[in-house]
Amino acid sequence: MPFIDVKIYDRRLTPETERALIERLTQATVDVFGEDVREQTWIALTGVPPQRWGIAGKPGA
Repeated sequence: MPFIDVKIYDRRLTPETERALIERLTQATVDVFGEDVREQTWIALTGVPPQRWGIAGKPGA
């Protein structure tokens, strides 16, 4: 079962972007492994506040 875990700044997640990410990541997985994997593909989207995201040793905010 493919499991894709996406962590992204929480402000970038809207109902529209969540749906698009889930649909497109699932489709990309199907494109690689074949249609049989669609029903077994899990996507987890986690919004992270920028101040809790470290980039190059500094908070993202």
